[in-house]
Amino acid sequence: MSKYIKAVTSSDFETEVIEKSKTVPVLIDFWADWCAPCKQLMPLLHQIVDSLKGSVHLATVDTDAEQELSMNFGIRSLPTVLLMKNGEIIEQFMGVQPESEIRKLIEPHVTLVSQPAEEISNSMQKALDLINNNQVLDAIPYLEQESSLHGKLLLIKIYLQEGEVEKALESFAKLTDDEQENDEAKTIKTILDLVEQGQKSQNKALQQAIDQTVSINPEQGINQLLQLLSHAQADEKDEIKQSLISAFNLIEDAKLVSQLRRKMAALIF
Repeated sequence: MSKYIKAVTSSDFETEVIEKSKTVPVLIDFWADWCAPCKQLMPLLHQIVDSLKGSVHLATVDTDAEQELSMNFGIRSLPTVLLMKNGEIIEQFMGVQPESEIRKLIEPHVTLVSQPAEEISNSMQKALDLINNNQVLDAIPYLEQESSLHGKLLLIKIYLQEGEVEKALESFAKLTDDEQENDEAKTIKTILDLVEQGQKSQNKALQQAIDQTVSINPEQGINQLLQLLSHAQADEKDEIKQSLISAFNLIEDAKLVSQLRRKMAALIF
């Protein structure tokens, strides 16, 4: 998961959302696992936040697990997204919105981090226009022509979203060594590894936990994997352990990773 995105709970909401919003605006996405529109919106929010390179952060709140937080903010419909700045809610929307509308809501309140100028190719612009119009599959031929790393990684993400894992793996293998060292590329490689492990496994529960890890919430997915490990037979433990080792790379919080690793070690030994 991006360093600009974090699943938050009532225990760290004060520091990760309220205090952080005093230095950078924070989007708060209230969602639930059973909410199909939430799952549709979340990848779009991730893409927008990643593209703004630290000008805004995203905090995700699982309303089933954090009912008190949801009540405190008067959440009545999912998904609901709030924008907090300087400790106050300044914008909000409910339901799935087009990327253009979400950006219009966010960008007046952020100071864009300076990035090296990069000319967008015609093929990239056409791809982005199609994606913004929800014609994602039509964007693929244009992205396949792209030489920019952003275009290559966007193509891999679309392949993953569409379940074309082999094509995603083939596209990633074509990246140069330097491109594969890019932070976003490393995250994508972790996701590819996990999806591939899930496909090879005959364990349906493991597949579901991996899907939770890569699609919704890494921390919750890891906890599902740990739960599986606690009840696994000896011959099942190795593939669950390998999935956990990969999944740890999606957590930015080093202290949390250390805690989760200790839990895994206790279950193995």
